[in-house]
Amino acid sequence: MSKLYSNHSYLSKVYKHNTLPILITEEFDFFRCVEFNSSFYGKTVSELFHGNLRNSNISIRYSHLFPNQKLSYWSDCSDTSRKEIKKHGSNNNILTFWAYDDLTSSFPTLENKEPLIIVDGIQFGFEYILEKCDKNIPLSDEDIVLIDQINNEKPDCIAYKSMVTGTTNFLFFEKGFKKLAIREVTLRMGELKGNNKNSIICAGTSDYLPNLKNYGQYFSPIARIKMNEKYLDSSEYRSRLEIKEYSFDSFKT
Repeated sequence: MSKLYSNHSYLSKVYKHNTLPILITEEFDFFRCVEFNSSFYGKTVSELFHGNLRNSNISIRYSHLFPNQKLSYWSDCSDTSRKEIKKHGSNNNILTFWAYDDLTSSFPTLENKEPLIIVDGIQFGFEYILEKCDKNIPLSDEDIVLIDQINNEKPDCIAYKSMVTGTTNFLFFEKGFKKLAIREVTLRMGELKGNNKNSIICAGTSDYLPNLKNYGQYFSPIARIKMNEKYLDSSEYRSRLEIKEYSFDSFKT
């Protein structure tokens, strides 16, 4: 049974690496909050989700640690993620992504069959390496060796302690990001008066039963939900539907 992180199922098995603190496991929830802007209106859940994976360049935090890689930042709960963006000046119009590793679902929809490979950076204080980057403090030789080791192992993500809340953040690489699926996306227009909040549900029940059509839904002013029917003709939808149906047939036999 797992007692690793608050967002990890306590029933999951955990396999550990022999050298670095690397864990191989599944059944996680992840949360990411971003400040909402009007350009997000009309973008499907699929488009919004994939927009969370950013090219590593000088405008992305910690990009020089992992050059030429795409990165995405997530947290163990929505409260942690919300406080993280508030630290960096976000207003109260917030889009919250609730994701999970696809293998958590009883009916996976992605081609990946590999559990998450997580470097447990909490054990060696990875957050302090990130803090040095934030403060433009040169990394020590030990820090550089550690970063090289992480790069060589090619994990899915790195867990580290939030300096804001003391809970857990996760830095995802592209390989790990592609193992994630969306459970729910919530828009809350907190800068406006009234109940301007709505959610698009892409997986429900305790089995994370996917509703793939809803990846084609989008928000319109103000926090209303509409459907882009063209998504149902996309290669992404057709591929995920085929895998879901195969998963369902396998579940029945």
